[in-house]
Amino acid sequence: MKSLCTALLSILFILPARSQSEAKPNSELPPGWWLIPRTDTRFKFGGYVKLDFIHDFNPIASPDFFDVSKIPTDGSKGQSSHLHAKETRFNLDVRTDTKVGELRAFVETDFYGTNGGLRLRHAFLEINGKWLAGQWWSNFMDESMIPNTLDFEKPGAYLFARNPMIRYKHSISKDAYVAFAVEEPHANAQAPAQSGKFENPLPDFTGRYRLTKPWGHVQLSAFAAKLVYRFDTGDMDKVSLFGGSASGIFNIAQKDRLFYQVAYGPGVARFRGGMSAALDGAGELQALTDLGYTLGYERHWTSSLYSVFVYNHGEIDNTEGQAPNAAAIGSYAAADLIWNFTEKAFVGIEYLWGMREDLDGSDGTANRLQLSLRYSFP
Repeated sequence: MKSLCTALLSILFILPARSQSEAKPNSELPPGWWLIPRTDTRFKFGGYVKLDFIHDFNPIASPDFFDVSKIPTDGSKGQSSHLHAKETRFNLDVRTDTKVGELRAFVETDFYGTNGGLRLRHAFLEINGKWLAGQWWSNFMDESMIPNTLDFEKPGAYLFARNPMIRYKHSISKDAYVAFAVEEPHANAQAPAQSGKFENPLPDFTGRYRLTKPWGHVQLSAFAAKLVYRFDTGDMDKVSLFGGSASGIFNIAQKDRLFYQVAYGPGVARFRGGMSAALDGAGELQALTDLGYTLGYERHWTSSLYSVFVYNHGEIDNTEGQAPNAAAIGSYAAADLIWNFTEKAFVGIEYLWGMREDLDGSDGTANRLQLSLRYSFP
């Protein structure tokens, strides 16, 4: 069967037409990689298909993922069941060895676009592992410790952003590096009463330091940004935004790991989909100071059965000019059991709990049960 597939791919010009003396044979490539004909460029398709069954025991205005900011605080009640496959994703990884080092292009999409349409997740060009240009995880967050939950949404106060950027990464030792980036800014803030528009005069500036050891890793991150509201009369109101984060993973036993993150600063919510500024008592812009922390544990019961436990909490230092129903506190908790019934597929069940409290003290909670089935390829 393998020989037949190889022959068919050769007919379709997937395999190179050059001799082995001119290009590396496909047999020398890692599994899943192919050579483009008459080049030294290799590529790989990847992704997975995932189906989620979701039952909500309480109302929440985000049926496809568990967003605690969408929990109603008006005392409303109700239950709902929902199935979807929007998390299904595809990616293409292309690499070429050149005189300046390895060139890499990566594109990934899923189906969380409008009406279930394709949405761009990642698209970047990387040069020799140092320069990156395109859309990727924000340099301010720690992508290595994204909680491996069945729920697509990550904890509300967890730093989680994909931004267009230009990033430079520099190794300072065999196990440590620093990275600096300019990233696409996002003007999510409460507008003053006087008509005008928000402006981002500068990109976001982000930096990180990462130390990786056999026991795990530690990352320290920081960002700085500026937000401007230009009134129609020509005057401006502006605020400075900045913040820091500490995160990491401790490897425990053979596969278990403890992960954590703490983020704090005026405007940190910019990197988790929240508001970065609001109005003070005088109606002027003021950066919203935000605190968020995450603690989780991934426990491997057997070689094919594991669980993830995660708790996340966030608090916003609200301003006097915000509406009474402005979000003030949010908490998120998840616990699951996942069985890898084959090397490429798993089935899992997860319980999710969330709480939202508003500035006026009103609050609401949500409880969800989620069942998931996923098959990864290649």
